[in-house]
Amino acid sequence: MKIVIAPDSFKGNMRSEKICAILDSAIRRELPAAELCSFPMADGGEGTVEAVVAATGGSIRSLQVCGPLGDPVDAIYGILPDGTAVMEMASASGIELVAPARLNPMEATTYGTGELLRHLLECGHSSIVMGIGGSATVDGGTGMAQALGFRFLDASGNEITDRGGKILSRIAAVIPAAVNANVRVACDVTNPLTGVSGAARVFGPQKGATPEMVDVLDAGLENLQSVLGGEGAPGDGAAGGLGYGLRAFCNAEIVSGAGLIAETVGLGRALDGADLLITGEGRTDGQTASGKLCAVLAGMARERGVKTLLLSGALKGNLDSFLDTFDFAFSISAGHTSLAACVEHAPDDLAFTVRNAIRLLSER
Repeated sequence: MKIVIAPDSFKGNMRSEKICAILDSAIRRELPAAELCSFPMADGGEGTVEAVVAATGGSIRSLQVCGPLGDPVDAIYGILPDGTAVMEMASASGIELVAPARLNPMEATTYGTGELLRHLLECGHSSIVMGIGGSATVDGGTGMAQALGFRFLDASGNEITDRGGKILSRIAAVIPAAVNANVRVACDVTNPLTGVSGAARVFGPQKGATPEMVDVLDAGLENLQSVLGGEGAPGDGAAGGLGYGLRAFCNAEIVSGAGLIAETVGLGRALDGADLLITGEGRTDGQTASGKLCAVLAGMARERGVKTLLLSGALKGNLDSFLDTFDFAFSISAGHTSLAACVEHAPDDLAFTVRNAIRLLSER
């Protein structure tokens, strides 16, 4: 029996590499002769570099860059066996790098993300995969652009040298820089840059924006788009407008995060001839079927005639609908009465649930 293991992280609990190890060990207790292929997965947010490197046998490296509020941080990136570089903006400009009391998208910058990208280009990596989930910023990618050599001028022709969302409304002109790279952006957010569904109004409050800041940031992003020009596209509002900035400044291609990561790690090839795909996530709800990682992987498996088993920390919402996406869907919860207990016992509960499922499925 060939089983492909490809879980997402259980957010706030277990990274996908650990989940793969637990599932591998538990399955081997029931099916010692099974052929197991493990692919730690991510969708472009925190943990993407580690997951892709673990799945491909690449290497992880680090670079000290400017953090979202100017403090130095050690950002990681991965180099895959084929020479592709993988980076995540969360490692350089992420919300997890900022204490909640210090969150301020007027000041937060993507400059460190640009430093990391510039480093990869200077090292000769022209093919780059970038995840952009988990940002602390709403600067439209202007900080990244400054690190790449772009210069912004105000209405008086003076260069704007400070950073953050506060500069957006002051930008009147851009002096471009040459960026020669094939950058593919892993992003499952489809929000536009501005408006009621845009970067500032939807995501700004999560990053510390007050209602007044939201208005200023949204107007600033609208000004940036007016100066740079070009048509809007789904995903422009991702990562505080970094999606738009990557398209405008780097001619990047924004694609499905789940699909891009699956392609990068070679999951499609592994599914050929498989009997079962096991995937999972911390919580499954009505949003899962709308392009989230587990659903994308289930679709890939179904195209190849492979059944999918979903193992989730919790199943919420219309339970019947999950069976339209997955062949089998189980919550690993063993009746714990608190979230803390669920988190504490998750490794054992995960192992127990997959052993039960494998015992059942191996009899089919």
